[in-house]
Amino acid sequence: MSDLLQRTIRSGLALFLALAAASGAVAQMALPGAIAPAPAGSVAAPADTFRAKPKAVAPVAPKLPSEDSILGRILHQDGEARGSIELQRRGGALEVARLSLVGDRLTRSGETCRIEVSEPLQLTPRESESGLHRYQVEFPACPFGFDALDGAILVSSDGRACELKQADCRADPNGLWGMGGDDFDPKRAEEMLTMRARIEQTVRNDFKALYDGIKSDKAQRKELVREQAGFSARREEICRSYVQEADFGYCALRVTEARALALGTMLAKGFKNTAEAGAKKKR
Repeated sequence: MSDLLQRTIRSGLALFLALAAASGAVAQMALPGAIAPAPAGSVAAPADTFRAKPKAVAPVAPKLPSEDSILGRILHQDGEARGSIELQRRGGALEVARLSLVGDRLTRSGETCRIEVSEPLQLTPRESESGLHRYQVEFPACPFGFDALDGAILVSSDGRACELKQADCRADPNGLWGMGGDDFDPKRAEEMLTMRARIEQTVRNDFKALYDGIKSDKAQRKELVREQAGFSARREEICRSYVQEADFGYCALRVTEARALALGTMLAKGFKNTAEAGAKKKR
């Protein structure tokens, strides 16, 4: 292209732009994603005018498992046939209808012993920070308590086994008592594992919400983290001996549901430092 032609094109383009600017005819270049300018004289609306603002929702305590799910059925310790318990309601009150404990003989190490209780045992309701129904079994020879879960009970005797010297037997009632090995349906294995994954996500979400809600109190945050870490370790300890746990994850599902309910209760009522709560009870 000759120098004369280039100068002619540049001059013509400059003249066109000058005339267009004078007449207000210059159009803005539209780029992908660009917002068209508002007409002259109009007032642009703030960016958040039409954006829906999230509404604050008050936490609601999760629904308790129905006690009917543990009545009139045999619950097995660790899902095995060795230890079993049957609960019933009589006169409006819950009680133990039958109890079977299996342990080791005190005088003969390695030999199995069994304790059968056929007379009803009274249950006394206990206060619980977990949100679950908790009961104490009035069995002087081997006192223990339990939380009522969905179709199962989580038994605790402060981690101690019972020594029944008259029966020459040492039995440990701690753990989950629920479905037996023969009750598991292989067709439901995937469903149980999926349910567990969903509940674990709920636990993570509730833990994060609680943690964020007490950001101004470092001591409470530290206690909450300690509790959550303790839960994971305790669940592993409780469920490692449950029958067919690797295939169904039934024990972990029930224990995780209990944790989700405890965290949901904390969200609704406020987090309480368990160490401080324990100290207050002793006073």
